[in-house]
Amino acid sequence: MSISKKMKAKINMIELGILPAFTGSELTEMLNSLSKDEKRKVKRKFRKIWKKLVKERPDIEGMLVPDAGGPTKAHLRNRSVLVTNKVIRDTASLKDT
Repeated sequence: MSISKKMKAKINMIELGILPAFTGSELTEMLNSLSKDEKRKVKRKFRKIWKKLVKERPDIEGMLVPDAGGPTKAHLRNRSVLVTNKVIRDTASLKDT
């Protein structure tokens, strides 16, 4: 991905209210820098986005939602990848202004 596309995707993530991270280590570092209230807000916005995506595509629910108990690391990673890919696709579909 080119630097300009990456920057546009990160700006789009900020506008959506989620952390502009592409890797797990970036995400962890950014979350650790936030206050407790800011973390809560960012996590809620992220949850809202991935739940909306599941409603749009019920066929992927098995990858994101566990049958019983809490989510596994794989579920959490899949959610992150899904949201990040959506933001990148949406950013790519926007016309350059």
